[in-house]
Amino acid sequence: MNVAHLTLRQLQVLEAVTAGGSMAEAGRRLFMTGPGVTQQVQQLEKALGAPVFDRLGRRLRLTAAGEHALAAARDVHARLATLASDMDALTQRDEGVLHLGILATGTHILPPLLAEFRRRAPGIAVHMVVSTREELVEHLLEGEVDLALMGRVPGREDAAGVGSVEQLIREPIADNPHVVVAWIGHPLAGERQIPPIELRHETFVQREPGSGTRAMLDEFLRIHRIAPRERLTVFGNEMAKHAVMSQLGISLTSMHTLGLELTSGALVRLDVEHTPIVRKWYLVHHADRWLPPAASAFRDFLVTDGAARVRASTEALLAMQEAQPPS
Repeated sequence: MNVAHLTLRQLQVLEAVTAGGSMAEAGRRLFMTGPGVTQQVQQLEKALGAPVFDRLGRRLRLTAAGEHALAAARDVHARLATLASDMDALTQRDEGVLHLGILATGTHILPPLLAEFRRRAPGIAVHMVVSTREELVEHLLEGEVDLALMGRVPGREDAAGVGSVEQLIREPIADNPHVVVAWIGHPLAGERQIPPIELRHETFVQREPGSGTRAMLDEFLRIHRIAPRERLTVFGNEMAKHAVMSQLGISLTSMHTLGLELTSGALVRLDVEHTPIVRKWYLVHHADRWLPPAASAFRDFLVTDGAARVRASTEALLAMQEAQPPS
């Protein structure tokens, strides 16, 4: 048997002849001539290498080969119907699956945005992975995530041999201001316009190597020629905040990770000159890969309403801190 010679039309004719009981009835159902139906059946039998009907006078009865072919025909058409349904769902912007990658810092701004997006498109499921910047670049280049939210634009050193970062589209979403924070009661907590050099006596709680926040701190210390008393390395934003609250040192970190701590008074922002240091949040995706409708819908939401929400919450938090009187 040569499967390559089978066609969907032959299987459709087989189903129609079986359902109608005759070649003539199949022709009426499929808007085909009688000879056309006969030709399709003969070509199917030739491809199978066996007859599909026993012709008993004017009656047609399926042979064993015909029974198997009919079962296959029904299975094929059922699968095609499922495919058609799946394709219809895939092209709907309010259904499907969103594969999203984010940095750990992004977990502080993304949940309320996702909640609002899901309210607008409840049929979209979200699969989210929290990774390092280098891992997110790899996921994007390999097509494992549709979109990634990150705070520093990927560079050539992040491709790790997987592909070219030039293939990635980077769209700025919102400002990502970084400030210096300390524990309540820190000697500098009530001071205004603190010169950066005054921080030379402090211990800095810093993020792990490779972190965008760590790179920002390194640059800040270099520019202002600050040699801190000590630098304590921790992994992740939560550990950094807890280290500061435990009075192990001060830290430079994103305002977007500090909403709860600053509003509750668990931490205090130091009014250091040349801060906040403002970077950007970027939405990154692959230029040469098809962006599924679910991802496209989230991208459209994020660069418009989502960005406005982040901007409003950031401005409110900054204004609240600036309005606080010296302690």
